[in-house]
Amino acid sequence: MINLSKMEAHHKRHQSAPDVARCPRCGTWSARNEIRSRWYWLPDLLRETIAEMLVGCYLCPTCPPGERWFALLPGEYDTPAQYAVSAQRLVVQMVQRYKMSMEAAAQFGREVLHLAMLDATTVLDWLREAGSLVDVQGRRRAAAAAFSGQMAVDEVYDGPWYQLKATDPLNDVELAWHVGEGAPTKDDIRRFFKELKAAGFSPTLVVTDGSDLYPEVIKEVWPEAEHQRCVFHFIKQINQDLGEAFWKLYETMPKPPKRLRGRPKKRGRPREDKGKRENRMTVRAARFLVLMRERRPDERRNRFGDAERTALNQAIALCPPLGVLRRFVVQLHELFGPTTDSHELAEKRRRAILDDEQFKGTPSLSKAVERLRNNDLFARLTRYLDFQNAEKTSNHVERENREFRKRQKGHYRFRSRCSLCALLDLLAARHPIPLEPVRLARKTSGTSAEEEVRRAA
Repeated sequence: MINLSKMEAHHKRHQSAPDVARCPRCGTWSARNEIRSRWYWLPDLLRETIAEMLVGCYLCPTCPPGERWFALLPGEYDTPAQYAVSAQRLVVQMVQRYKMSMEAAAQFGREVLHLAMLDATTVLDWLREAGSLVDVQGRRRAAAAAFSGQMAVDEVYDGPWYQLKATDPLNDVELAWHVGEGAPTKDDIRRFFKELKAAGFSPTLVVTDGSDLYPEVIKEVWPEAEHQRCVFHFIKQINQDLGEAFWKLYETMPKPPKRLRGRPKKRGRPREDKGKRENRMTVRAARFLVLMRERRPDERRNRFGDAERTALNQAIALCPPLGVLRRFVVQLHELFGPTTDSHELAEKRRRAILDDEQFKGTPSLSKAVERLRNNDLFARLTRYLDFQNAEKTSNHVERENREFRKRQKGHYRFRSRCSLCALLDLLAARHPIPLEPVRLARKTSGTSAEEEVRRAA
């Protein structure tokens, strides 16, 4: 350790040395034996500041030999490092709350808080210590008591590690995580779910993406739970099929002939191939608009305005088969949109897509139509219709995983298992457990959505 007593800085002196003090092990009052000095860096916005703490040292008369000595340190300075607890707390907040890297947080500590000797490795040690202090079990018990009944589960990969995460999307709470090496198997998922079950989580609805790791294990661990397949990931998969369909329809447009060698035609005469090339460029530029969902009036962002609608109509006029593809996209989003509020209406709209003669007559749409024809898949896609307030996507846990990836890009030192666990504990603890949690409400005949949600809460 560096001898701070000789550092050129502003010194403050504090004393914590009463004549007698209670032994922390047995509680016996003990007389002071001596006074020693300890020095700590203090955070200060004006200048470098060092605190000299006069600490009382005591010998307990009743403890066995070798365990009698103890010192009386106030909580602010009860740390083995040469930094006050307030300095550690401020620097950790720079990383945890304001997303700084260890290097940036150390530089902030040196330049702004005047912690002259602070290094990035010290910050990493503080973060590991802060992660170990998170009461994971206590937080998990509180989350189980406030659990809404819906659980979102997903995995994310980070180099040699994988991470399983479960969240409560209705209450914006992270429930649990697990880190392992390689890629997860069904046994890993089963072990993770059994830990959640042992902690008191008994979900009514579990939402996942299209991975085949989850359905069988969910049915095994929670037989009464329903499985909601993420609608967002399903539509994303459909869009890949529709993207292939677009290019097949695009290739049906007239192609400009290859230019011949020789002297070009005189200026002023229209080129035969120029119009065809411009038409293909116009349709190609509208390829994203064909698959885009039109935003509702109540949504904040609406990227589908008058200019986009005009460009789309122009593209369809130049390539009429795209009108069938666009109509399929509109009906697909209507099927899984907010206006579909019952299984009967969902089945009616699905049947309208499957029985449409134009969709049947478009070979490039066959793959997308075949996905909708799967009855078991469609039943899992529409589980959310049984509830008043269920989330139909796994986007909540996806957002938590994206936050983890963002932190990993800036926190290059979080690569060991110890560091990863500390980071995950700190990220999980940043969301408070709600005092009045939301509960998953099942639909009942004759009961409004507001009454059912209020009754469940």
